[in-house]
Amino acid sequence: MQGFFSRRRNMLLGGCLIVLAVSVLFSGRENAGPVGRTLGLIGSPVQSLVGAVGSSIGRVVDHYIFLVGAREEAERLRAEVGELRTELMKVEEFRYENARLKRLLEFGEATQLEQVAASVVGRSASVWYRTLVLNKGSENGVAEGNPVVTASGVVGRVFEVSGGNCRVLMLTDASSAVDGVVQRSRDQVLVEGNMTPSPNLLYITRSSDVQIGDKIVTSGLDGIYPKGYLLGRVSDVTEEPGAFFLTASMEPTVDFARLEEVFIVTGGGEVSQ
Repeated sequence: MQGFFSRRRNMLLGGCLIVLAVSVLFSGRENAGPVGRTLGLIGSPVQSLVGAVGSSIGRVVDHYIFLVGAREEAERLRAEVGELRTELMKVEEFRYENARLKRLLEFGEATQLEQVAASVVGRSASVWYRTLVLNKGSENGVAEGNPVVTASGVVGRVFEVSGGNCRVLMLTDASSAVDGVVQRSRDQVLVEGNMTPSPNLLYITRSSDVQIGDKIVTSGLDGIYPKGYLLGRVSDVTEEPGAFFLTASMEPTVDFARLEEVFIVTGGGEVSQ
């Protein structure tokens, strides 16, 4: 019996499809004969089922189209948000840059010295030296030995010059030595770099009046730095037994790690702090 139905499966399926087609054909006719009406009644549920399936498929297609459109809109909005964030970051950077430049300009006008504004375009730090590269050189009137300063204080001095660039030996370099003075007591000191963030303060006698927090400014006696530029603040003072000089160090007022714009002093004079 099973073999019989297997052999005639295609024939039965074809017959059912023919009956279904004829029933659909006659289901909407009022003048159909008895056979047509009978076939129409048989096919009516099937026709309703087909219509329901078609409506469901339509709703699924509409929902898919809606989802595709929503995804495209979301991607577009994400792209716009990314662009706005980038623009906001640029605006913030411009704001900070303008604040720095304004402070630098005010400092330059207050000193009334011959100065050239420059930007830091490179830096080197090794066991042996601490240097910066600036985007101004001999074409801008820069020469070896010119002091380099900011509104916060002394950065160092130019030691190498080319046409459009120069290299600066920073205050913290071991080859750097600046003649200074304690602003409060007027005691003389020598600020010597030691390749650490805190240069040494040398030749402070035991009778000197030097306290932690005192400002150290340039004395103008070394022939390089004009008088009155801020160098830093005393960060440590130690009196060693039997020593003629005090052991002291200074914390520079310039944040060397964040330097971006500086002034190169090309003319002499002094500044009041």
